[in-house]
Amino acid sequence: MNAVLILLAVSAILGLVLGFYFSWRAILVSGLVLAFLSAAVLQSDGFGFLAGIGTIVICLTVNQMAYLIGVTLVTRGPQDE
Repeated sequence: MNAVLILLAVSAILGLVLGFYFSWRAILVSGLVLAFLSAAVLQSDGFGFLAGIGTIVICLTVNQMAYLIGVTLVTRGPQDE
């Protein structure tokens, strides 16, 4: 269970950092790397096939949502009041 929480945290932080500094192409590369990394970690922890796929899908979803939040924060810029 700790592996899942760590993977989710890494996914969120990675997505947010990519949203701040990189273009949308970086999310494609990071998605592939994150999927393979998650598969390796979950396989070594003894997760089953369906549980592993579900966890990887959730990690990728969290990654992309954090990326969108990062891009939104960067493009919004300072607000004039």
